Amino acid sequence: TRKPLPPCKRLPGDKKDGNGRTGRVINILYLIDQKLLDLPILYLSQYIIENKSEYYMRLRKVTENGDWEDWILYMLEAVEQSAVKARTRMLNIRGAMQDAVEYARQNMGFGYKYELIKLIFEQPYTRINLLVEHGIAQRVTASNYLKELERLKILESVRSGRDVIYLNVPLLKALSE
Repeated sequence: TRKPLPPCKRLPGDKKDGNGRTGRVINILYLIDQKLLDLPILYLSQYIIENKSEYYMRLRKVTENGDWEDWILYMLEAVEQSAVKARTRMLNIRGAMQDAVEYARQNMGFGYKYELIKLIFEQPYTRINLLVEHGIAQRVTASNYLKELERLKILESVRSGRDVIYLNVPLLKALSE
């Protein structure tokens, strides 16, 4: 099952009606509908935030002069730049996972399973219950696996109330690059 996407960030100047954000979501959904994108991984808002004066200038030209060509070229540039960043991020994530697989295979005192490493790379954090739910191990063994991955500095534990959450350090680093 797919996890829900985080909400789009509002750009300074976006009206509270959400038309800009809605339009950006529709752009991504259109690319998926046309089989040009498998997953909604392009973050167009980042490009627009970084180029917001150009965004508003070109949008104003559409409104005032019907100048669609400049607007379309701007949006194509946004898609291209967002795709380049998304591809780089995906390659970084894949590399981080491959490194973690190899490091865990060589250094885990016990419990190395490819499925375990793959699972912890599905999201930036994990809990013992996730391993249990996916049939990786029973609760005590799952806890030991996560502690072993923490010993290897692949995971870092953080207390959240009564729960312990394990942050995936290499994945978080790859996501932030």
